[in-house]
Amino acid sequence: MATTNAGTPRTGMTLAVVGCGIMGTAILSCVMDSCAKAREAGEEPRITKFIACVNSKGSAERLKSRFKNNLNRLTVLQQDNVRGMKEADIVLLGCKPYMAKMVLTAVGVREALKGKLVISVLAGTPVPKMQSLIWGQSEDNKAESQCFVVRGMCNIAAEFGQSMTVIETIDMPEDLMELTNWIFLQLGKTAPIAPDLFDIGGVLAGPSGVFLSVAIDGILDGAVSQGLKRAQARTMMTQSLVGLARLLEQGNTPDQLREKFSSPRGTTIAGLLSLEEDRVRYAFSKAVIASAHRSETM
Repeated sequence: MATTNAGTPRTGMTLAVVGCGIMGTAILSCVMDSCAKAREAGEEPRITKFIACVNSKGSAERLKSRFKNNLNRLTVLQQDNVRGMKEADIVLLGCKPYMAKMVLTAVGVREALKGKLVISVLAGTPVPKMQSLIWGQSEDNKAESQCFVVRGMCNIAAEFGQSMTVIETIDMPEDLMELTNWIFLQLGKTAPIAPDLFDIGGVLAGPSGVFLSVAIDGILDGAVSQGLKRAQARTMMTQSLVGLARLLEQGNTPDQLREKFSSPRGTTIAGLLSLEEDRVRYAFSKAVIASAHRSETM
């Protein structure tokens, strides 16, 4: 993949997404929409052609149906990952982590990826592992002939442009790192993170919101037990979460929020003391630590 100076972004590129499940499809959708808006504004899109690589006929039909108005820009390939990699300037790995070995050791992958930018959103799959799968112990394993592999971890809010993506900071050309950041900015916000902190950063960017869904369910159950309909309680809870996120964005810390909302002999402090009695804070800390450890050992 030819590179340019960081100040002159390359346009007219081809992006191949290998593995189009929930996350791969969300990334494909957001980047495609962004490039369409650039074209409508009279600008040259950074990416003009998209390739979606899938295994099953069902997945291929699903993508063709979802993106039926974009098939002039999107090619859907079934069981032909190597072709997609060959034709692309950028390859995004969106398959399941356990499929990494099958995808990256296939005949022709090494040649197809040589010199290109490879972006991975595979949990628990560090860059050295992916590089070893692609290049093995080959004598061709030289810096100038390798592909450039970088990891990012986003979450399911990517489909709505509200994801937080952590991007591993590695030694690679500045323009390729900028391009990686640009792709993930189409999904929401991004944050750089050092390789030794990527697993815990990935937990905060990815499953942490799902952990909170457990707390939300408990709150809704309590509301229903006190007479509210679940749909009504969920509407109230949703807006409360939107407000909470805004307060945190403005720089309020969790302890400051608890202090602001807790009145002497009030309802908030009564609920907080109940949570402390049940060690809820420790339970969530433990869940984050367990998830990070799992990511490190996959």
